[in-house]
Amino acid sequence: MTETTKKELAEAREVCPTTSRGLLKDGALLVDVREADELARVSFADCEVINVPMSEFEARWNEIPRDRDVILACQVGARSLKATYFLMYQGYERVANMKHGMQRWIERGFPVHGDASIAPSGQASSCCCGEEDASSEASCGCDSSSKSKVTAGTCC
Repeated sequence: MTETTKKELAEAREVCPTTSRGLLKDGALLVDVREADELARVSFADCEVINVPMSEFEARWNEIPRDRDVILACQVGARSLKATYFLMYQGYERVANMKHGMQRWIERGFPVHGDASIAPSGQASSCCCGEEDASSEASCGCDSSSKSKVTAGTCC
């Protein structure tokens, strides 16, 4: 009897918001998988972003281009990690998950539309690399070698 073969996937790439911001400035697309009510409160600013909510992701994933770098994000990075794996299973190679999502984006002081006060405090002073005084975009050294390509590695 033959066993069913599962498609083996590499580990999903994860990048911190600082690295994500650099990639977005270099032309990557941000895919926000949060729901409409979450977007109404606060959304990513100063980058090209499309919304494909998790509740509609299986029906709409084909709206995401295969021919460019894509960063997926949600509130804290859990739903977007699932979406990243889903796209990898569909054959996407240029995808990464934004580790800690909108919460860390806000904590880092990056631009948003709406109410930035929704981010819970607690890790606001720590970089995704664990450096206590890393509060500016330039101070985060994580994944600095991969700012030009989503596929170059992981953050933290």
